[in-house]
Order: sequence, then structure tokens, then C-alpha cells
Amino acid sequence: MISENIKRIKSEIPEDVTLVAVTKYQSLEATQAVLEAGVFDLGESKVQDFLKKYEVLGDQPRWHFIGHLQKNKVKYLIGKTFLIHSVDSIELMDVIEKEGKKQGVVTDVLLQLNLAREDSKSGILEEDLKTVMNELAGYQFVRVKGLMAIGPLTQNNDKIREIFVDLKKIYDRIKEESVGEVVQMNYLSMGMTDDYTIAIEEGSNMIRVGRKIFS
Repeated sequence: MISENIKRIKSEIPEDVTLVAVTKYQSLEATQAVLEAGVFDLGESKVQDFLKKYEVLGDQPRWHFIGHLQKNKVKYLIGKTFLIHSVDSIELMDVIEKEGKKQGVVTDVLLQLNLAREDSKSGILEEDLKTVMNELAGYQFVRVKGLMAIGPLTQNNDKIREIFVDLKKIYDRIKEESVGEVVQMNYLSMGMTDDYTIAIEEGSNMIRVGRKIFS
């Protein structure tokens, strides 16, 4: 079932779009089935659950941490993730920088934006982004590789599309302006099970899909 679902999803998306299989809450066996189906980008949202799977699977997958990250849990992720998607503040960046320096490891992250301005979601507000960007130059152990957002909680596809269009504009603007090692816009992570087709239409090159793989 998992392999068939993955095959169906892959047939719907362009080759240059990375499929991150959201394995949070899934068993080790189900997670291994995803790897066997040829998807090696796995998304986890709880540090404790991630560490249990990492103990067994190690670096075989490219691990993506996609959940809200508490500052006191950062040290457990350093050196183990391909991308941390959910960096939503300079304070969190400071902790990643500090822990990276301790361990001598550079961590790649995405800045999470909250363009829908929903209280239930974490993320940097658009008006605060310039301040955040100005702070990035001093980092040595963190690299910003792109942006991430969660689509608004609505059945209105026009509202969802509007958020994705806005995020792509911000991504393109930063890409044009940014130089140097700290900020490189490589990944635009937007789109989940219910809205990834809209996200891809609006320029996403990384989608996070869970329910459609495991249901």
C-alpha cells in the first residue's frame, strides 16, 4: 500500500520537486517501507520520536525536522538532520549556532514564515523578516537554505494559493538579493497532502506529504 501510494504521488509531481515523506507518528516498520519504496527524505516533528528512529536507521535517510523546535532540544538534532524546516526566530537560530559551534557542525535550516498570520502556527511575520535577515550575516554554523510555510487552514483554494504566491515572491526576492554562504535560497518547502498540487503550481520544489502515503 505504501509503495503504491508513493508511486501514485511521484507520478503527479515533477522530477525536480523533492517529496518529503512525513513519517511522524508512524512505526519503524512503516518508515522502513518508505525507504524501500525509494523515498529517502523523511520528515519528523518530535525530537524523541526522531531519535528512536535515528538509532536504528542512522544516516540512511535524509532527515527533515518539520515540527516546532524547542530551544532545549536543539542539541539532539545537531549533526543528524539534512534540514530543519521550522526555524521561526532569531533566538532559535542563536541556539542552533551555539550548539553547532560546540560540536563543530554546520546546520542547514529553512526559515518558517507565517504569512497567513494564524495564531495556531509558528513562524516569522513578513514585516519582521528584514530584521531577521539583517541578523544572519554573523552566523558561522547555520546556513539558511530556503523558506518554509504551512498553508492556511481553509477549504478556500484561492486563499491557499494567495499565501503560496506571496511566499514564492519573497523567496525570489531574497534569492536575488542574497550573496555569501549564510543565505542560499535552494529550497521552497510548501505544500502538504491537501494542497501540494497548488503549491507546486506556484513554485514549490519541496513538499511534505504524510496522510496520502500512509492511508
